[in-house]
Amino acid sequence: MTLKFHRPAATLRKLVVKRRPRNGERAQNLVEFALSLTVFSMLLFGTMQLAVIGNAALALSQLSYAGARYAAVNPSLTQGAIASYMKSNAAPTIRENNGANLTITVSPNTTPRPFGTAVTISVSYNLSSKLFLPNPFMGISFPTTLSNFTNTMMSE
Repeated sequence: MTLKFHRPAATLRKLVVKRRPRNGERAQNLVEFALSLTVFSMLLFGTMQLAVIGNAALALSQLSYAGARYAAVNPSLTQGAIASYMKSNAAPTIRENNGANLTITVSPNTTPRPFGTAVTISVSYNLSSKLFLPNPFMGISFPTTLSNFTNTMMSE
């Protein structure tokens, strides 16, 4: 017994032939595409905004660590000198306008700091220049200030 799985070419053409969409179906396809494109673009822009905020938060965390280390190793420097160093070494993400959006606080503010004194650096950043979507956007409120990035190290 032989099994035959061959189909004639005419039968295959019938399976492959597409029917033309009617006028109403063309408009329906366009409306569905426009709606799905709108939802996709809102999701894409929201994700991009959150990525920018996350990038700035990471840069602030690294800056506060570097500033605390610099202040601990150089106990004779003032708050202004430490802030100047931190602003010059900040990531380009948060350094625009020579660090005008950065607020840096050193505690204790006395110099020279004795050996073993805890030095605390607090950094905050005004994020409003980075937000490109309206705030709130579709019920999501984005932060306008990133704060409470604090690191403490002992003076050497």
